[in-house]
Amino acid sequence: MKTSLSTDSGMQGIVDPQRARTLLAQGWQAADLHVHTHHSYDVIPTRQVDPMVLYDKARRLGMTYVAFTDHDTMAAYDQIGWTREGLVPAVEIKILDSRNIGHTIHVNVYSLDRRQFDEIQEIAGRARDIIALTSYLRAEQLPFSFNHPFWHEPEERLHLEAVLHAARLFPVLEYNMGRIGRINAQAIRLANALSKGIAAGTDSHVGEIGRAFTLARGGSFQEFFDRIAARESLLCPADLTLPRLKEETSLRIRRLFDKADWLWAKDSLKMDTGNAVLDGIIRQVARDGPGAPRLSRRFLRLAIEAVARTGIPGSLYLRYQNNLADQVGRLLTSAGVAAA
Repeated sequence: MKTSLSTDSGMQGIVDPQRARTLLAQGWQAADLHVHTHHSYDVIPTRQVDPMVLYDKARRLGMTYVAFTDHDTMAAYDQIGWTREGLVPAVEIKILDSRNIGHTIHVNVYSLDRRQFDEIQEIAGRARDIIALTSYLRAEQLPFSFNHPFWHEPEERLHLEAVLHAARLFPVLEYNMGRIGRINAQAIRLANALSKGIAAGTDSHVGEIGRAFTLARGGSFQEFFDRIAARESLLCPADLTLPRLKEETSLRIRRLFDKADWLWAKDSLKMDTGNAVLDGIIRQVARDGPGAPRLSRRFLRLAIEAVARTGIPGSLYLRYQNNLADQVGRLLTSAGVAAA
């Protein structure tokens, strides 16, 4: 399939946290548009990821709008209510469209109600048609974005040309804190080529809400999002680095073993610590079950933490992301897309 994209030399600006604080004081609005609570299947249920704790933390950090984007559930809003000041009902939808894309993608949807959530779930789960889904979202006038565009499930193969075509269906692409800077640069490059907006989000599974966010003007969330889609916004982003990956992996491991009963209660576990090696070890812990001797569990925890501290698994994961950035870059170049 030959890919052809027009190019747009403009791009949304990037600011540092100090400049972001100045803009907030001048009346700009801010939101971290990709955050998970303990209602997501792959989040360890600690106090730090309780929806109420996250909401309060986001507001203290100056986030005008707070959107929880749990995987295929809106239980966080059932827990704390749907109408708090600045709270935006949202969800991260998983859809596997074998015909148009060939692998799973994630879509964030904002400002939806229970009826719309049920209808979206029906389209994503039964029709599995990204064109039908995005058509529905536009018809319902719901804000939505293409999350980490170059991501796929571990067992799947990435279809990059299909991603380029799918990106046309979205008003906004994502700059994701869980990706290295080179991959995020390619997301900006693609957004520029298609004249799409870019939104920065943490995609945090450990409570780091507000570490990356988007700034725009807007008296309502709809106005705020429309400004992003119109490329009239600024990013205060963060990228994945080895120190950050080691820190978050160690944090997840500690919380995982502290919540071992939760781990073993899961019918199926798809943990994501940031690298496949540790995830495989953790799944083995889950399979061993609560009957494993306490001494063995303690030894396994210490062993996993020691491996994580070496930085070797993290370095392997970052090497994969760098290789992916090279692939994406080559494809965008062959499609005539100017470098960001």
